[in-house]
Amino acid sequence: MFKMIKQPLAILSVTAGLCVAPVALAETAPQTTTPTAPATQAQPQLSEEKVDKFVTAYVEVQKINQEYSEQLQSTEVPEKATELQQEAQTKMQEAVTDTGLTIPEYQQIASRAGQDQNLRSRIQEKMAN
Repeated sequence: MFKMIKQPLAILSVTAGLCVAPVALAETAPQTTTPTAPATQAQPQLSEEKVDKFVTAYVEVQKINQEYSEQLQSTEVPEKATELQQEAQTKMQEAVTDTGLTIPEYQQIASRAGQDQNLRSRIQEKMAN
């Protein structure tokens, strides 16, 4: 039964990770790759407003992920775990859209932050404040 509970927890982690993994990895991983590709450099710089919205959404998604991860770890009923996972995913999506970003915009910014040191620095600076 414990294995059945860990599976929804892993799914929740993956769901949240899809949205935020590039930024989270960028915060902790040392820079060992080559500089960004020219295609990435050609992308226009994001407005401060979009970066602010992303940071707000990112912080909320992290809070929701933490809250539901703890709940999922303590549940022993697989149906309840699935329900919690779905609830968490809905709340994470709402946290993003409440900022005015769409889910694809949020994911694009997160992905870009994983590749663009300048954007990653801007996000980290705003998160520190």
